[in-house]
Amino acid sequence: MRKHVPTSAQIDLEQLLGTYAPPPQVEAPKRIRNDKRLGFRIRQCRHELRMSLEQLGHAIGCTYQQMQKYETGKNAIKATLLPTFATALDVPLTWFFEGLEA
Repeated sequence: MRKHVPTSAQIDLEQLLGTYAPPPQVEAPKRIRNDKRLGFRIRQCRHELRMSLEQLGHAIGCTYQQMQKYETGKNAIKATLLPTFATALDVPLTWFFEGLEA
């Protein structure tokens, strides 16, 4: 009885013929990129102020878990919360829109 021994050198015809193309990179929609950028800026400002997630969450009326979601861009920040964030972080309201895509 003969055992089947798998070979480690399999031939990929697409690579051999030069027809292989890696899958295209799909760019995230602009609104998701903006949510992530806004969250990143809030996180930077919070760190500069030496403020914890709990402190900022308490100042705007949410939990630190929700703050984590805002900062990572997993949840979008509602426009009605921006003035509250501006007050808590001591920044002008226009600060949130600097560097965002139009």
